[in-house]
Amino acid sequence: MSHAPLTIASTSSALRSLRWALPFGALGLALGLGLSIGQGAVAQDQAAPVAVAAPPPSLEAMLKPITEDRLFTDAAVGVQVVDVASGQEVFSWKADDKLMPASTMKVLTSSVALRELGPSFRYKTALLTDAKAELDSKGVLGGNLYVKGTGDPTLVIEKLWKLVYDLKMEGVTEVSGDVIFDDTYMDKERLIPGWDKKSDLEDGPTYFSTLGALSLNYNAAALVVGPGPEVGGAARAQLEVPSAAIVEVENKLTTTAKGSRRNIRMEREVEGRTMKLTLTGTVPLGGESERFYRVVPDPSAYFVACFAELLKAHGIKVKGQWREAETPDKVRELASLRSAPLSVILMDVNKNSNNFFAEQVLKTVGAEVKGAPGTTAKGLEVIADYLKELGVASGEYTAVNGSGLSRGTKFTAAQLNAVLVDMAMNEDVTHEFRSSLAIGGRDGTLWSRFRDSDEVDRVRAKTGTLDGVHCLAGYALGQDGRLYAFTFFVNDLPYSISRARKVQDQLVSALFTAGADVVAEQAP
Repeated sequence: MSHAPLTIASTSSALRSLRWALPFGALGLALGLGLSIGQGAVAQDQAAPVAVAAPPPSLEAMLKPITEDRLFTDAAVGVQVVDVASGQEVFSWKADDKLMPASTMKVLTSSVALRELGPSFRYKTALLTDAKAELDSKGVLGGNLYVKGTGDPTLVIEKLWKLVYDLKMEGVTEVSGDVIFDDTYMDKERLIPGWDKKSDLEDGPTYFSTLGALSLNYNAAALVVGPGPEVGGAARAQLEVPSAAIVEVENKLTTTAKGSRRNIRMEREVEGRTMKLTLTGTVPLGGESERFYRVVPDPSAYFVACFAELLKAHGIKVKGQWREAETPDKVRELASLRSAPLSVILMDVNKNSNNFFAEQVLKTVGAEVKGAPGTTAKGLEVIADYLKELGVASGEYTAVNGSGLSRGTKFTAAQLNAVLVDMAMNEDVTHEFRSSLAIGGRDGTLWSRFRDSDEVDRVRAKTGTLDGVHCLAGYALGQDGRLYAFTFFVNDLPYSISRARKVQDQLVSALFTAGADVVAEQAP
């Protein structure tokens, strides 16, 4: 599915002087933010009879005053704005400085995934058997049952319930052999590389999820907590999805008087493939139930435990063992489940900044392009190959994972902007890519920003935040119909991210007004 990116020189400064000739005018871009950008492109030195887009207006005078904000002296800032139609840089500030992109790294991960896998790519979870004969009259499967996963990040217990139900509908009442779980499509490195924050390693927050080819419920166990029937008695605490073999719950919560303060503390203790959750504190009588989530240490073990519970719930017996191994070649499919298309999955990656989805997608890219098992390293190799095509050498940046959850990842604003411009020109995937980004004033991480009536729907972008880091990258539509790709990195922020956000919004809002004077002059 990948198109041939426009080749540029290998230095970051060369990214900033890039020029393209396009077979349409700049005003042809203005079709809302579902803009039809990618009608193909040719390098400027090719002899092709195309209508070159007019040079973009200079935004230096409009945007330069923004740099007078103390943010530009108090923090490390990198900014670049490029007019998409011409490829010309129209504004920059230290665009070649290497900075942490945080979750704007997902722009690069999703771009590579769309190019290599295609928007219609779907994950498949399959139930297979090596039984040579059909079911007997009692519904006994005379062989092993294989459960093969490919890392579907969207697989939740409701979907897995349906998959097991489909097995039941095929007439299976008993498995005479073993139930074998195959997670070999991805490696067994469970943690997101590049993030070693001690509290996250201990507590298991959902933004730091574990990874694997057999993943379920974002690899997080949900604990439902509520008051008991009487004051002084035990409060309720139970797993939303039964998985007692993997997740143990010790409930020390007490029900207190109605209207009293809710005070719940949870301690997570990991031992091998299992974890123990200990709850202490108080829950007021009459209060609503609340869900608490903690990441499981081993996705495959959690999947096995949940699958076993579902087989039991559907009345399917197992005579053999439960084990993990690779699926042999000579098997036949009994039932399967496919995910939504990749184009839909990437909306969770970019609109909601889902780290788990991004990392699973990166490993998938590695498996599909470089061969199974998929690994983070293989996925990063594919990213490196793409950046090399754009003229960015491997030594000019540092990539650690696919989500940006790392303080070791370093890119320049010019490099990430080159990806945004290239994706705008890729007619195969440009619509799906831009649809994955949050819409200003509408959804995702931008739902509360750009809400003024003349700003809503005119920006699609990805945010990125870590301690002391706040970034924004995407597209903005000017009043003259020009589309601008922008990247605004802020690192080493000594105060609240609200100031960085304010200045970023000022820059993007200024892009909205770009060309307003031209439009006014042309008005009847």
